Amino acid sequence: MRRRGRQGINVFTGTQDPGKDLFAYLFLIIMVFSMMVLMSVDEGRQGMRGQITPRKAGRSSRSTIAFVSPDRIGHLTMEDGSIWLRFGADWYKPEADAELLERNGRISVVTNGGGGQKRVLYLEEDRTNKVLLVDYLMAFQALSRQGINVAFVERVK
Repeated sequence: MRRRGRQGINVFTGTQDPGKDLFAYLFLIIMVFSMMVLMSVDEGRQGMRGQITPRKAGRSSRSTIAFVSPDRIGHLTMEDGSIWLRFGADWYKPEADAELLERNGRISVVTNGGGGQKRVLYLEEDRTNKVLLVDYLMAFQALSRQGINVAFVERVK
């Protein structure tokens, strides 16, 4: 004769409080929401520190190698809370000294493929990381309003 086994009875199912399930769901939702808030606040703080100068992502297929005389290569620097273009010992304000830059031969005139000419200011990357990306963009905006394009150059040894 076959013995009939007793079916297992879970002693916790009969006495389980339905409020515990709701509390567990509420707890999980609060934890997930808190983690999302903490992650977004941390990202905001990292962005507020200031982004350093632009970095090269790789070689562009459109980049060309050309000779630019070293006296025409400038640096964007931060001094006394304002942005300056530095060419050797000479210092220029990007928003005010466009005519002086052109008179001193710091701006190159480049002929493009269509026969038109454009004025180009050559800058080298700032390695001190004192100049923020915002400062670069403000200087570029001031120069572009005066019809001056900006190109980054790299010294080849």
